[in-house]
Amino acid sequence: MNRSLRSVVTVVVSIFIASFGSWLFLRSNATSKPLKPPFAHGFNKIHGDGYPALFFQIQKPLTKESSTTLNDLSELAGRARSTVGAGLWLDVRLNGSGELVVSSSDLLSNGKPVEIASLDECRADGIVTLAEAAPSLKDIYIVLNLIARRPGLPAKLSEIWGDGKPLSFDWTLVQSESDGILKELREQAPKAFYGSSQATMIQLEILSTLGLEGLPDLKSDALISMIEEPAKNNSVAIPRLRDSTLKEAHRRSLKRYVGPVSTREVAVPLLAAGYDGIILTERGIWEDLLDERHLLQ
Repeated sequence: MNRSLRSVVTVVVSIFIASFGSWLFLRSNATSKPLKPPFAHGFNKIHGDGYPALFFQIQKPLTKESSTTLNDLSELAGRARSTVGAGLWLDVRLNGSGELVVSSSDLLSNGKPVEIASLDECRADGIVTLAEAAPSLKDIYIVLNLIARRPGLPAKLSEIWGDGKPLSFDWTLVQSESDGILKELREQAPKAFYGSSQATMIQLEILSTLGLEGLPDLKSDALISMIEEPAKNNSVAIPRLRDSTLKEAHRRSLKRYVGPVSTREVAVPLLAAGYDGIILTERGIWEDLLDERHLLQ
């Protein structure tokens, strides 16, 4: 081997050894640093004696008449209130009037974006405000999925969410794909229970591929993995969370929720894979799984 080739090999080997040494150091640091004690928050009581959490995603609109929508919401809340492990998932966004409305769709039935629609237009489409829905949601576990495309959402939410307000901290998990929204709310309400932003989940997955999932200082109280359902001829869903990420969340005593899904063929294997809860879009399947929840522990 000539001198120049030996020099190249020496440099490559040195870089490899240095990189491997750095990885070992980071890996050791990630797995040995002390864990924060679990957040003893009231929302964790949804699991009772180890039941999975089953959330029904409120669809928009439940009906075309807002009065019937509230009646349907009261009925759903009644089932959730009376059943251990049951909860509701509400997609919440600001409309054109600056009101927080419950809508799983970006658009009204006429194609107009909800975020520029007036309150009257929303109500005509069967959409209710979060303030109108709040009395029906008392003393049940809810996830507020904040869909933020306009400023002012945290300030508006704080009007009805908090200790002594219609939506209590103890019964609410606040979720958003927006890291900025969750950061702002954590500063305003540190006693509340929060999910995970899209940025947090991407960071975790990247580090997980390197075996460094224990490295980041997570601010989340629960990890929520949003997934795409498989085609109808394929009953296997592929969650975004790797097994190593799921195990790391368990090591940190973080609950792991996944969805939305519409079939039991997808939901049950996800629970078996280690998730602590499922977001379901079909009411019948939600109620059936609630009746069978003792079999899912």
